[in-house]
Amino acid sequence: MEDIVIRGGMIADGTGKPAWKGDVAVREGRITAAGEDLSGLQARKILDAEGCIVAPGFIDSHAHSDTTFLLDGSSASKLYQGITTEVSGQCGGSPFPALEKYCRIDDHEWICSSFDEFVKRFEQGGYSMAVNQAMLTGHGSLRAGVIGYEDRPVTRDEMETMKRLLRADLEAGAWGMSLGLEYAPGFFADTDELSELASVVREYDGLVPCHMRSEGLHIDEAIDELAEIGRRSGARVHVSHLKLDNYKVHGRAAHVWEKIESVKRSGVRISADMYPYTASCTTLTIRCPRWSQDGGDEATAAALQGPRREEIIEGIRTHYFNAERAETCLICNDAGMWPQIVGKTLRYVAEEILHTKDYARAAADIIVRTKGHAWCIFFVMSEEDMLYFLSQDTGIGSDGRAFSGDPAKVPCRPHPRYYGTVPEFFRLARERKICSVEEAVRRVTSKPADMIGLKDRGRIREGMMADITVFDPLTIRPRAEYLDPIRLSEGVRHVIVNGALAMEEGVQTEIRAGRFLRKRP
Repeated sequence: MEDIVIRGGMIADGTGKPAWKGDVAVREGRITAAGEDLSGLQARKILDAEGCIVAPGFIDSHAHSDTTFLLDGSSASKLYQGITTEVSGQCGGSPFPALEKYCRIDDHEWICSSFDEFVKRFEQGGYSMAVNQAMLTGHGSLRAGVIGYEDRPVTRDEMETMKRLLRADLEAGAWGMSLGLEYAPGFFADTDELSELASVVREYDGLVPCHMRSEGLHIDEAIDELAEIGRRSGARVHVSHLKLDNYKVHGRAAHVWEKIESVKRSGVRISADMYPYTASCTTLTIRCPRWSQDGGDEATAAALQGPRREEIIEGIRTHYFNAERAETCLICNDAGMWPQIVGKTLRYVAEEILHTKDYARAAADIIVRTKGHAWCIFFVMSEEDMLYFLSQDTGIGSDGRAFSGDPAKVPCRPHPRYYGTVPEFFRLARERKICSVEEAVRRVTSKPADMIGLKDRGRIREGMMADITVFDPLTIRPRAEYLDPIRLSEGVRHVIVNGALAMEEGVQTEIRAGRFLRKRP
């Protein structure tokens, strides 16, 4: 007796080969059969997949859901996209290993000395979530946990401590080390430091995803640095959320992709992911000079109240020098400190609330009033570049958190990518003829599984873990919009996570079968 049999769908097994009509059987958390006709099998639950694609559960290549189970365990923003596993701990930030005063996550109660402590606290504390997480150790958290947010090289003793902590996490099953080189304290590290730590990751065949130092004017140099880290360490390196985020370099997507391909041809193992939107989302302090971020976001806000305030404002002015540029910045999170500005552009805040046309000074006021915790959506990419990158062999990552479908449970007005990344990819693949549905499935299943090293997920095959998504290829689409983002996607019919039915007939069940996955040799 099988637990579940999915009948009558077109099976896209995750490899990219043509789909075929057939059935899939699940028992005790694993796929037990996938064939053209399993009508002879009995099951406790029969799922109808007529007119749908039966695919491996989708994998979000780049997520930030580290501790969002504390807010809500439904993971609805991801589950309704068909996502069953997220790769979190990205951009240099993770809840471990860190000292409390250097914490980069919202809930200080969840500061952990190691990945192992983090997972055990989740498993033993009665917490739950609907999708799986494959966690990375954040280099920024690692560095902060040893020396704090200081702009200086690490000493030899500090390096050995960092390597020891990183090795302990990798031994416990962390999937690699993420870099956040546009954020403090990550951008205080030099290539030597990053390469030496990446060498430890290489020992465990982990991945080194990188939010590079530049995704715009200096992207060539940033790719060169990442390639050098891969070359020196031998580790697999990865470009996070590939984009061109400065209008002065729009139109160079083909050049950038060829540069990545040339790095690969040189022998460096390099890959990339992206999200299918033309706006990014991050802290407003990212627009401030690097020196002002020594100490973190709150230190930047404090510096704006000190004697060097005008220097910082002039640095911000290189981004927001006129009304047109200020219109490209949409405030999405005020950390509960200035609700009036959420959903408004920097131009609106400056002109209508602060009654000024000095947009850099208005941005400074926002940073001060929110203590550096304001997050903004930045409309900084071109559609042409985005579609070019999307047509290449990139993974697909939301760069977002797993949130509830209930706006009352969501602490901000997030980027729509939180709720719509994978369906938007399928919509664009379908409407813009980017690739076949089977290839689109591969890009969100076996490709990210291979990138991160997930050996038992990402394919429909006997013996694999039963993470399965059943969706309508003609109707899958996002509903989230920039000014109305907390809207669940459509077109996913059934979702199975670790053999348990997480969604049936387009409605989430009460089952929360997600877990923190550990990498094994």
